[in-house]
Amino acid sequence: MDYLKIDLITINERKNEMKRQIAVLQKIKPDSSVLEFIMNLDKYKGIYTVYRRFIENYDVIFSRVRLNEKQLSSLKNSLMDEKISGYNFKMVLAKEKEAVEANLNNAESFGGRIAQLEPEYQKLSVYFDHHLEGLIKQFPELKADLDAKAH
Repeated sequence: MDYLKIDLITINERKNEMKRQIAVLQKIKPDSSVLEFIMNLDKYKGIYTVYRRFIENYDVIFSRVRLNEKQLSSLKNSLMDEKISGYNFKMVLAKEKEAVEANLNNAESFGGRIAQLEPEYQKLSVYFDHHLEGLIKQFPELKADLDAKAH
């Protein structure tokens, strides 16, 4: 659960903001000498993909955590009530442990990536906000595109 203690609303808002910004930024064809812009846009797209996948997989991971908790509690009760033999308990526990570890790895992967990417997101968000401000001054019609993508 520690890996899922990320503010889902904030991540979702950031994902939506990046989606809008990327859609507008991709309309711009910077000249090939603007290597920093192109590299930063590629990084930003990568961060967007991780944030989007986190949002898409959050419910599945969270549900599996709850299911794992329920299964382990039920298994414990069966052992305490002597409804399962020690041998069968060990077999079922090994399967449950595999399920817990698989979900933990998944949660750790997503949650860890968000924490790892957050500083880069902060830096690139400011970078592209600045670029978009300049582009909107130069091409006012882009503001409507950026706002339209919000809804």
